[in-house]
Amino acid sequence: MTHSSTAASTLWGATAPAGLSLSAVHAPFSADMVVIGGGVTGLSTALHLAQSGASVCLLDAFEIGHRASGRNGGQVVPGVKPAPRVLIQRFGETAAKAMMRFTYGCADEVFELIERYAIDCEPTRNGWIQGAYSTQSTAYLQQRAKQINSHGGDVEFLEQAAVQAATGSSFWPSGLLEKRAGAVQPLAYVRGLARSIVALGVQVYEHSPVETIRAHGSGYQLAVNGQTINARKVVIATDAYTDQLWPAVAQSYVNVASAQIATDPLPVSIQDRVMPRRAGVSETRKITYYCRIDPEGRFVIGGRGRSSDGIDPATRQQLYQAACERFPALQGIAFPHGWACRVGMTVDDLPHLHELADGLWTAYGYCGRGVALGTAMGRVLSQALRGLPVQEFPVTPVRRIPLYPLRQVGAVAALQWYRLRDAMGYPG
Repeated sequence: MTHSSTAASTLWGATAPAGLSLSAVHAPFSADMVVIGGGVTGLSTALHLAQSGASVCLLDAFEIGHRASGRNGGQVVPGVKPAPRVLIQRFGETAAKAMMRFTYGCADEVFELIERYAIDCEPTRNGWIQGAYSTQSTAYLQQRAKQINSHGGDVEFLEQAAVQAATGSSFWPSGLLEKRAGAVQPLAYVRGLARSIVALGVQVYEHSPVETIRAHGSGYQLAVNGQTINARKVVIATDAYTDQLWPAVAQSYVNVASAQIATDPLPVSIQDRVMPRRAGVSETRKITYYCRIDPEGRFVIGGRGRSSDGIDPATRQQLYQAACERFPALQGIAFPHGWACRVGMTVDDLPHLHELADGLWTAYGYCGRGVALGTAMGRVLSQALRGLPVQEFPVTPVRRIPLYPLRQVGAVAALQWYRLRDAMGYPG
């Protein structure tokens, strides 16, 4: 993999193929379908629309992959966090089963696109383990495995010896192996998707933030860089960065900071002891850590950060301590890379899919599983824009978080409550 030609503030930016350096909107024009946001969801939507022969334009406020889609941990994990029984209770058996089929297959969609379009993004498919953070979580994982497998998933409950054999660590008393999971170099993945849609004829503009959207005739008018774009149909794929573009959506999730640190390629002697089977790991905690080793032998660990603008020394130290607690062989190893991003977390731990108005759609809130879910949701959004029935995932009304202006106070209180639950060993 060649190095990016642009200045990089993350490990992914330093090691991904260079971006396309696309121009900004500088004149008014009309488009049939406009996708706002050059992350995983927006790029996948544009790709699937272009595959169907639609005329598509994609707009990004910065550069492709500048935000969370190019800064995440790269895990490609199928499924959603809530258990099958929770989905059935909320949506009914028919809708819940359709959702489970969709979410359990979303990792497959990522790797199929990578193969079809020859995307150079270091894809690996070694599985993902959800490690039990406490002995109390073991029963939870056993039940979760039974539920998932009975509804079309492909997971395996692991006793501690099996978890230790896979990870090289005795930290987790048990685990749940998601066999269809894997990982990618996230910035390389989104840049590869961007190259693919450009090759399919999609107009892509960077440094083109959409300031307003308003209904106009049978479609919409978008204000971009002082210019007007007319569109028949629109997708908002801005997730945690929706802000004032559509306030009701921005008030239906909570923004949190996610931070990561990484080593340089580890000596082989340490790689043999740290995650030797290369399956990614996260935990049953509410405030969880996640880690993996990339194909070049770098150890990457992430967790809750303090700011999405960058990583502070306290967060670096916290992540380093977490890494060494789980893998003592990393004690004394340098972690020269560190970065952060903003992610959108929904109250129900589920992605949300909304038709905001006729021909105006959005999807967001992947709660840490955006590479897989965002890719698959792009296909669903493309079907919606083409007037096809949406049957794989529930289309719901936007629900603002109550007392949203006090969300940060509530988030701090929730964080303390989650820490208490984690300390008591309750599963997330």
